[in-house]
Amino acid sequence: MRTRHRRFAAAAALTTAVSLAVAGCGTDTSTDAPATSQTTTAGSSPAALAQNLSPEETEAADPTAGPADSAPKSETPDAAAGRAELVVSEIRMGDYQGEDRVVFELDGRGVPSYSVDYVDAPAQQGSGFPVEVPGDSFLQVMIGGQILPTETDMEEVPVGTVTGDDATGVAGVAFAGQFEGQAQAVIGLEGTDRAFSAFLLQNPTRLVVDVER
Repeated sequence: MRTRHRRFAAAAALTTAVSLAVAGCGTDTSTDAPATSQTTTAGSSPAALAQNLSPEETEAADPTAGPADSAPKSETPDAAAGRAELVVSEIRMGDYQGEDRVVFELDGRGVPSYSVDYVDAPAQQGSGFPVEVPGDSFLQVMIGGQILPTETDMEEVPVGTVTGDDATGVAGVAFAGQFEGQAQAVIGLEGTDRAFSAFLLQNPTRLVVDVER
């Protein structure tokens, strides 16, 4: 696959899956009605669902990330680090040395836990509704240490899906909100499961997922 930069302008169209029972630490809401959807624009929210990589992120790597493969990746911070209070404030995508890079930036304090793994049929936490995201295979990203935005003055990215062009292997990324302290996102990929790596960057706190093409 040719290496080209993925561009996401602030005015790019988003397909936003506004699901019932999205969020709530300790809140489990159920309903008989399916999720509704609407079309909006990236500029409609103070927190951006998708942006280009920062200049640093087109170069940054982590020597501790280990070799890329299709096995699950996870990390849990040391208990001595204390309780994290974070929200996903931005999701960025772009090319990193011929790989597809997705960056989840987190506002707040503390170090998040995370798990990244392939799933057959992405479903939203709590509600169980399908997470609508284009692609043939689905890489689910769970980020711990979340706090409800209503309990802070921080902005969380809106629930929704952003799709790109056909330049790279990422068909789209969906943010499905948070439930019981876990934020959920799904990266939709073209083709079968591919090797990936995941690691944290600091200042600001970010979870980086690199997917081979």
